[in-house]
Amino acid sequence: MNNVRRTRLSAVLAALFLSGAALAPQVAAAQAQPAWNTPVPDQFQDSWKAFLAMKAKAKKSAVRPDWSGLWTRGPGGLKFDPSQPGSPADGKITASLTPAADAKYRKKLADVAKGIEWDQLSYCLPAGFPRWLTEPFLREFIVTPKETWWINEQQSEARRIYTDGRGHVPDDEAFPLWEGDSIGFWDGDTLVVHTIRVKPGQYQRSQPDYSDKTSTIERIRKISADAIEDQITVWDPEGLTKPWKVVDIFVRVKTPHSRIDMWSCEENNNVVKTDSGASTFVLPGEGGYKDPSKLLVAPGAGG
Repeated sequence: MNNVRRTRLSAVLAALFLSGAALAPQVAAAQAQPAWNTPVPDQFQDSWKAFLAMKAKAKKSAVRPDWSGLWTRGPGGLKFDPSQPGSPADGKITASLTPAADAKYRKKLADVAKGIEWDQLSYCLPAGFPRWLTEPFLREFIVTPKETWWINEQQSEARRIYTDGRGHVPDDEAFPLWEGDSIGFWDGDTLVVHTIRVKPGQYQRSQPDYSDKTSTIERIRKISADAIEDQITVWDPEGLTKPWKVVDIFVRVKTPHSRIDMWSCEENNNVVKTDSGASTFVLPGEGGYKDPSKLLVAPGAGG
């Protein structure tokens, strides 16, 4: 290394050292902040107060449950509330919807009956939370000392639930996310989770919508060797007149050698949206058709 290059490298390292030293007090101050001290916006206060009340009564335990293995959605099919009677298209929803949300929902059902329906998954977008709970395919629930990860094979979609004592993201830094902003604590063997700042979406196809003011509390526990229960309560001042309480079950997958694979939906996606808002397919021989047996290669890409 010549002298010029050595001098430049030394200057860069010195600058990095000085910037790190300057940031050290700020990092230490942030780490020293008491837990749960981040203000929570008004639209999430009802669920937040309920969450803090649960935390005050939580039972301490150093032992974390074993949720290893692969799991999938249990009874109830694609209904957000498995206890909903009939099929989703029947409209016998168990939630208490606001007048505006109910009118929007009835319009959705009428459109579906005419064959006019569009799902964001058709554009290879995530399901988002809380719809995440209703999706099929394989899942993993990974418990670590400071976080718990819920991973769905569909769209390679993952939730991260922080249990290290941090609060929610400060309001001036936050924005709606597909999976929301989730923090939690352990009450014995039960993971209690508070989620806010979700993107607006639908609980599932042919089911009502939720707004970006939605917040949830989940109480998640293993109820047998082969079943995990999620008791979820949903608050949405725009969509619900009262909290919607639902119990979802995930069951163990016992197929030998099963594993979760990377999901690349757009690779061979032939679903397109029509002018009426319905879904249709690009067929073989039509312009824009993507052969499912072939990997997409960008123009000009070399092998």
